[in-house]
Amino acid sequence: MEMKLPAPYVARPYRGPEDHPAMASILGEYHRYCGSTEAPTASQFDVTYANLVNCDTATDVVLIELEGGEPIGYARCSWEELQPDSRDYIVFAPTRPTHLAEPLFHATVAAQEAHSRPKAEGVANARFRAYAPHPGPGLAPVDEAAWLESLGYSAVRFEAALVRTDLEDIPDLALPDGVEIRDVTPEMIRPIFDAHYEAFRGSWDFRESEEEDFRQFADDPLNDTSMWKIAWAADTIVGQVKSFINAEENAEMGYLRGYTEYISTHADWRNKGIAGALLAASLRELKARGMTEAALGVDTENPGGAFQLYTKLGFELRAYQAAFAKALT
Repeated sequence: MEMKLPAPYVARPYRGPEDHPAMASILGEYHRYCGSTEAPTASQFDVTYANLVNCDTATDVVLIELEGGEPIGYARCSWEELQPDSRDYIVFAPTRPTHLAEPLFHATVAAQEAHSRPKAEGVANARFRAYAPHPGPGLAPVDEAAWLESLGYSAVRFEAALVRTDLEDIPDLALPDGVEIRDVTPEMIRPIFDAHYEAFRGSWDFRESEEEDFRQFADDPLNDTSMWKIAWAADTIVGQVKSFINAEENAEMGYLRGYTEYISTHADWRNKGIAGALLAASLRELKARGMTEAALGVDTENPGGAFQLYTKLGFELRAYQAAFAKALT
């Protein structure tokens, strides 16, 4: 990927796992700037970058540095096939907040668009997709969100970062009759992954899973299946919450936070109280493990009413992020 950047910034090729500590640090700082706080680890980058989908690290990933060699950002181009002849080309360049400025931002977006355009030849419906922090639905965009709009992007979806600031007064919510939580065994890992993907079929950004997606999921170093709350009805997985604790993040940030993430409910079992019961059980699990708060992210337009459920269960809004799209011409 070729990049013409304003001084004093330069781009250089990705060098593999030796870059992962810097990339994890950059993404963690950028997440905090966006309001999410989730801090990925270098070991997670090792797994992710060994299993990328529709992304060639030799040509689609670059590091952005200050002249002299200090990494301050990176860019990664990839694409997702949402349906036959319909693709989103992802524009993604997290940057340390102290270096976020419109000239650098415009240059990184322009480079990623130019790099992706040839890959879209012959695709009937192609668009660019990008993400940026946003004040929220109905509010005027600022900074990156405004810069994207100046480049022809429009907000198409909003996500929210939520935090439950304590783990007290957790409601005792029951699962429906015939539904139970089972301990996770190794042979369940693939069915759990498949059930989660299937639960989101029909969503605005759904794509079919690839084997690399499964490897990212199964090999995530933060996985602790003893924390997962997986609901079964006979032989069918009907709901799941796959919590995790990032000890490195907690040590760095000085809090005791767990994540109640990767939540899904089988389409035929929605609106039966499963997600709420599993989430409450997950909060109790985090408390039992010494955590004092919990966090998660959610699509504010989730058709199952997830945003409303989470706030009802004590999670508070911390920040919005918007998904932006622009027709690829």
